[in-house]
Amino acid sequence: MESVGQLRRPLEVVSQGRDYTVIASLPKNSTSLAVQAVEGGADAVMLNVEGDESSSPNHYGSYDLHDVYINDVISTVSVPCGIFVGGARLLTEEYWERIMSSSFSFVEMYAHQMPTFVLADSRVKKITAIATGYILEQVRQLSEIDGVEAMDVATVPHQLRGAPFSALDYATLGLIARLSARPVLLRTQKKLTRSDIAGAVALGVRGLVVDPCILSGTDEAYKDEVASLAPRGGPAEGQ
Repeated sequence: MESVGQLRRPLEVVSQGRDYTVIASLPKNSTSLAVQAVEGGADAVMLNVEGDESSSPNHYGSYDLHDVYINDVISTVSVPCGIFVGGARLLTEEYWERIMSSSFSFVEMYAHQMPTFVLADSRVKKITAIATGYILEQVRQLSEIDGVEAMDVATVPHQLRGAPFSALDYATLGLIARLSARPVLLRTQKKLTRSDIAGAVALGVRGLVVDPCILSGTDEAYKDEVASLAPRGGPAEGQ
């Protein structure tokens, strides 16, 4: 049996030998979906707890309700596993320690919800998500904080999620990529074609976080949907 240290597999945000890294944020904390994500080309998977409207509305529920499923995923797949902690509940140090009883390699939170004790925790890498409403100077400063591994651009308002990627999205992404001192990831809150992904990579984006909001919702289609966004996948919708 692997130790906790062995299960904390290192997350390489800047992928070696691939155009970009793919992190699959699972539609639900399911081992079968995690396996499909890896088979579809994901370099890492991300489980979810404490979802709210500003983070992961499909993932309501505490770590204590999901810990069995979460630990099963971590012990089954061979890629790094992370956790997205939403804002439905105040994250105390005690609650954080319960979460860290699982062997997560990285944690992602919106920057305005991430306590400084999480930022300072050397056991895991930290990805800060950027929400709509952040100003550019805040984004730049966040990217320069010690302990931040990468920035996840998740700025699409709810009413526009699932819409086609636009010229304004492209321009905003380019501006953030130029400002950030850390690798920039793009959360797939809009429909991305292969040309959209290529354009994002050309701007300096180093990876995608596959958000459940753009997916069909069927478990059976998950592997193919992840593959359509991964470097070795087939054409994305619209191509």
